[in-house]
Amino acid sequence: MGDDLPRDWSGGPVGRDNELAGLRGLLGSARLVTLTGAPGVGKTRLAHAYTRAWADAYPGGVWFRDLTAGPVPGLAELAELGVVPGEGPSLLVLDTCEHVADRCAVIVPELLGTYPGLGVLATSREPLGVPGEVTCRLAPLDLGLSARLFAERAAAQGRPATPETVDAVREICRRLDGLPLAVELAAARSIMLSPAQIAERLDDPLRLLAGGNRTAHPRHRSLEAAIGWSHEMLPGGERLLLRRLAVFEDGFVIDDVEGICAGAGIRPDAVVGLLAMLVSRSLVECDTSGAVTRYRLLRVVRAYARQELRAADETGTVRARHAEYYASLAERAAEALGTGAAAPHLERIEAAYANMRAVLRWCTSGGSTTVGARLASALETYWILRGRPREGRGWIASLVSSGAVDRAEVLAAAELSGAVLSCALGEYADASDACRRSLAMFRELGDEAGQTRALAVLAGLRTMGEPVSAGPTLTELAARNRAPAGHEWSGVPLVLLGRALLASGDLAGARAALERCVTAGRRRGSELSLEMGLLAMAQVAVYQGEYGEAESALGQSLAAADRMGDVWGRAAVLRGLGEVAACRGHYGPARERLAEAVAIARSADSPPLLGDCLDTLGRMLLDVGEYEAAREVFSEVVEVGERTAARLAAMGLAGLGAAILGSGSSGNSGSSGYSGSSALTFAEEAMARARETDDRPLAWRCLFTLGSVTRRDDPSRAASAHHSALRAGAAMGLRAQTADSLEAMAGLAAGHRRHEHAARLFGAAQSLRDRLGLSRPPAVAQQHEADLAGVRAALGEGEFAALWEEGAGLDVGQAVTYAGRGRGPRGQGVGWAALTRAERQVALLASGGLTNREIGAKLFVSPRTVQAQLSSVFAKLGLSSRRDLAREYDSRARSLRGRDLGRELGRDIGRDIGRDLGKELGRDTGRDIGRDLGGALGRNLGSHPGGDPGREPDRDLGRDLGRDLGRDLGRDIGRDLGRGLGREPGQGSALPAQRDHPGGVQDPEGGVTHLTGQLGG
Repeated sequence: MGDDLPRDWSGGPVGRDNELAGLRGLLGSARLVTLTGAPGVGKTRLAHAYTRAWADAYPGGVWFRDLTAGPVPGLAELAELGVVPGEGPSLLVLDTCEHVADRCAVIVPELLGTYPGLGVLATSREPLGVPGEVTCRLAPLDLGLSARLFAERAAAQGRPATPETVDAVREICRRLDGLPLAVELAAARSIMLSPAQIAERLDDPLRLLAGGNRTAHPRHRSLEAAIGWSHEMLPGGERLLLRRLAVFEDGFVIDDVEGICAGAGIRPDAVVGLLAMLVSRSLVECDTSGAVTRYRLLRVVRAYARQELRAADETGTVRARHAEYYASLAERAAEALGTGAAAPHLERIEAAYANMRAVLRWCTSGGSTTVGARLASALETYWILRGRPREGRGWIASLVSSGAVDRAEVLAAAELSGAVLSCALGEYADASDACRRSLAMFRELGDEAGQTRALAVLAGLRTMGEPVSAGPTLTELAARNRAPAGHEWSGVPLVLLGRALLASGDLAGARAALERCVTAGRRRGSELSLEMGLLAMAQVAVYQGEYGEAESALGQSLAAADRMGDVWGRAAVLRGLGEVAACRGHYGPARERLAEAVAIARSADSPPLLGDCLDTLGRMLLDVGEYEAAREVFSEVVEVGERTAARLAAMGLAGLGAAILGSGSSGNSGSSGYSGSSALTFAEEAMARARETDDRPLAWRCLFTLGSVTRRDDPSRAASAHHSALRAGAAMGLRAQTADSLEAMAGLAAGHRRHEHAARLFGAAQSLRDRLGLSRPPAVAQQHEADLAGVRAALGEGEFAALWEEGAGLDVGQAVTYAGRGRGPRGQGVGWAALTRAERQVALLASGGLTNREIGAKLFVSPRTVQAQLSSVFAKLGLSSRRDLAREYDSRARSLRGRDLGRELGRDIGRDIGRDLGKELGRDTGRDIGRDLGGALGRNLGSHPGGDPGREPDRDLGRDLGRDLGRDLGRDIGRDLGRGLGREPGQGSALPAQRDHPGGVQDPEGGVTHLTGQLGG
């Protein structure tokens, strides 16, 4: 054995056991092995460790030569130095060959030819290029091993690791890429800095990580020296490329290098060769594991190269080329997303995202904001699909607010992308404002494609609260057949239209629009259109009770989402699959899918998506009777809804009402902290919020909840709510909901001892459930069985079975008609006659277009009281919106029987007005005004004797309406007229000017037309 082996090396390599064993295997089969790797990766230390560990395996001798200490010795020089292999295997270690690689390539073959038993282990930052050479590339340590190395070296400084420093140590090792020399130099700083302080200062690692072991070679005493050693040996072209590669963040591909680094000293056709040399010299890392080879600089190498880039005064130029390149790449990818398979383009953006984020940082800190805005707009879809809408909206807000975007079309597009991202976050007011600004700019530019998209986003926003009004706009947009670059235009308007029609209760129209979207997606190979269309179509199928179709559509949508890496879509699909499983009674799979959907939605940072997923989970928990868990879930839904949309708030409130009701029914109401009246309060508030949205399936749910919570204490109101829900659900084609409503009506009939009626309805409901494959939730099974048992006991088994079969033979329309006929007299709280006086006053004013606040001001009550009374009106009348109320009021007024009723009503009002006026102006004046007003009302109402041909005249309504309106309106108007005329004779009436009612016009004679317009004339 040679006497020059290192004997006093302190601290062997950490975590290199596998490499040592592998090196032994290589040297057992090959005579020349070269250890290569980046500066500071530990090549020399591993060679030292190998000679110590395996010295006994080389009885012919082991020699270690550091080639930085002098020239490469030839055969004669080696012999003079005592390197003369004896009998048996022997080993010569040549350390640090890179600067004399050419000389080594000559000497090593001579040595191997002269001494058959000799093996050579070389360390170098690049291979020697000798025949028979085997290269062993040494990689940096992984995170765990590098953290262990740091801990050992820090402990040697008297700074042992603690649980509190674990995260900071791992961050240090991550930012240093596990490079052993860098980690050891960082650990050396622990004598004066905590791990957290070291991590904070790693933005400039070259300055921090200096001053290593004095006994080490100078190139190992600092990172800068270690990298500089290699850099100084590079030819000019390689130096130039290396410093330009510093602009890249994380990884890059060869196309990126050619697009950014070529030119000004580097020919485009020379890029591949130069990059290959940098890879071979271990200055550029190469990853060949994927379909496309990727490259990257270690962070410390990148820090050195950036230092060189600044010194050459090239930073600004290269940064600008880097920004333009990635903005253009993102724009091409965004355009491709809308015209074909999205997955490869999204993968390309994902791979380049670290660089794109670096561009955005540069553009918001002194670079080109216009280029940054182009990039941000192009990333809109990526940010949504990858669950990063908040990050995207933040970048756009920063760019737009800078005021430095100097192209109007770029600014308009950025504003619109900001609006879309705000929608994804549920921040609809901000979205609307940004969208309107964008629309104004597109109009000024004359950009029709931009206007079309802005209008679609505005219409999509409207679907959140007024889906019916959004429908016509979306229908027109879907028919335009213009596709702005970068957006799947054939799909988005159709999906929005389908969702708007679904919310308005037009399931057939929704299905037609969504089928067009799916067809277009299949024809064009557009994964985005396919995913969105199938997802929405599945919801239509669920409403229609077509669970097999829904599951198939969701499966296809999930496949598309997974191909694209669409986390938003995956969460939405899993929510749908969980809903289908729950409807079929498969609650285990439903729970798993919904739990995963909620977890993904949370990570996607989309409150509207999270609210939908939580709501479905809460409904599943209600089905299985886990009321406390459901209450917690629905409380979060309400919280999300209060921050985003009334629709979600209504869903959460309805769920809370049902959960509290269930807790009380199961004897656990005390644990929830809520009383039975709380369930009604939540149900009523849910109904009020649902009416704000004009979402009719949601209105069905809230009506059903209201009926459920009032069944015990107010069966009349429960009957009204359930019958309204039944009619609404059947009219919309909500088959599963219709089955639930029929069963609820049957339960109410059983409670009123109308056993024959109940038996038929139970049969009809069960028949519909069987046809749909719709499971009855376990939580309602006990009440259902109790109702059935009571009816069966009252009728006897034979009669019950016969009536059940009769009900089972009814189709849906017949069952709904039968349920309505069996409601009993109006006194049960259904219809116009059930309205209280206060409710009629509120209904009249609401039908005239007044807001809750305006109605409250007229009636001296709070807006919330007005909303509660409106909710009761809607429930009793089976209506779902103010628009429906206005139409119903108009139709009812027209259906009053002929001139006699109108004349009587007018006479009553006129008499009361005249009476009040007569107190101050004399009987004659009051009689004249009363006669004129009464005659006008009578003529108007009496001019429609036929009314609605589908309705029977309601004499009770006419009498009550005439009496109350005559008394109330006559007194109020008379008092106001009398007071006004009495104060200022000759100035005319004190009636307020008419407003907010489309049926009336200003009447200079005293407001008669306004009043008759409100009454439906």
